[in-house]
Parts: sequence; C-alpha cells; structure tokens
Amino acid sequence: MGENKKNWPKALANAINLATSVAAVIALGILGGGWLDKRFDTGIVFTAIGTLLGVATAGKIMWERFNEISKTGKKDKK
Repeated sequence: MGENKKNWPKALANAINLATSVAAVIALGILGGGWLDKRFDTGIVFTAIGTLLGVATAGKIMWERFNEISKTGKKDKK
C-alpha cells in the first residue's frame, strides 16, 4: 500500500500522457480530414476517414501502453 502512494505522480503523468496522445491523434485526424474536404470539396469523406484513422491510432496507442503497463506490473511482482 505504501508503494502505491509513492507512485501516484508517475501514474498521474502516465494518465495525462495517454489522454493527451489519444486526444491529439483523434484531433489531427478530424482536422486533417476537414482540411482535405475543404481543399478538394468532397463533403465529409476525408473527415470521416480521418476520424476513423485517428480513433484506430488512439486504440493502438492505448493497447501498447496497457500492454507495457501489464508487463511492468508482472516484473514488479516477481
């Protein structure tokens, strides 16, 4: 229990890092798609594609981070 109280700054930094990364890739997908839609006058085609790519990339980032955390947790228990 004492170790968990000592690690809260690291856990908070990891959570902020993950949230920022996820928000950034989704926003870039939406904004990039919107820019392409305006440039090529295609309605919302590129915005939809950009959003889907952003969400998929965010999912990949979360998957990798959670796997990294679970591997670190298993090493700490041994």
